[in-house]
Amino acid sequence: MIALELLLAAAPSVALMVFFYLKDRYEPEPRGHIAAAFALGALVFLLPFADAHFGLWERAMGREWLALGGTPARLFEAFVMAAGTEEFSKWIIFLTLIYRWQEFDEPFDGVVYAVAVALGFATVENVLYVLRAGATVGLERAVLAVPAHALYGAVMGFYFGRAKLGQVGTRNRRIIWLIFALILPMIFHGSFDFAALVLRGYSMWILAALFSGALWVFVLRRVERAVAESPFKPSGSER
Repeated sequence: MIALELLLAAAPSVALMVFFYLKDRYEPEPRGHIAAAFALGALVFLLPFADAHFGLWERAMGREWLALGGTPARLFEAFVMAAGTEEFSKWIIFLTLIYRWQEFDEPFDGVVYAVAVALGFATVENVLYVLRAGATVGLERAVLAVPAHALYGAVMGFYFGRAKLGQVGTRNRRIIWLIFALILPMIFHGSFDFAALVLRGYSMWILAALFSGALWVFVLRRVERAVAESPFKPSGSER
C-alpha cells in the first residue's frame, strides 16, 4: 500500500519531466544532469521543511498574528512563508550550481533544469502529503499543485536562460533577468497559495483552474521562444 502511494506521489512529476524534456528538440540534456538537478531540488526541500518544522517565521512574526491577522497575515503566509521561502531556495541552488554547468548551453536548458529542480522539490513535498493524508490528497495535488511547481520552475528557468545565453548586451540587463527568475515565480506561487488560503469549495477550484490555464499559456509561449533561440537549431529550420 505504501509503495502504491509513493508511486502515486511520484507519477505526476515523472510525466511532467518527460513532457518538458521532450520539448528540447535540438540538443537534449544528459539524463544524468537532469537527475542531478532533480536530486538538488529534493535536497532543497530541507530548507522550507526546516523553517516549517522549527517555526522560524512564526517566531519572527508571532503565532497569534499569523492565526488572527486576517488578509495581511494570509498575504504574508502565501507570498513570504510559502512562495518566498520555496522559490528562493530553488533559485539560489540554481544560481550557485546549475547556472555554471557547461551543459547549460542553450536558452531552453534553463527551463529543463529548473523544471527538474522544481519537480524534485514537489515530489518530496507530495510524498509527505500522500503518506500523511492519503491517496485522495495525492490525486488532488496531481491535478494542480504539482503541475504548478513545474510551471514556476519553467518561468524561473526561462529567465535564467535569458540571463546566461540571451542577447542581452549588458551586465545590468543580465542582473534584471536573474531578478525576474526569482520574482515572477514568487508572484505566481504566492497568488496561487493566497487563493487556496482564502477561498473554499467550488470558487477555489474554479479560480485555481483558470489561473493554471493562464500560466500554462504563459509558459508554453516562452518554451517555444526559448527552443527557437537554440544555437543548435539547423539552419533553415522554421521550428
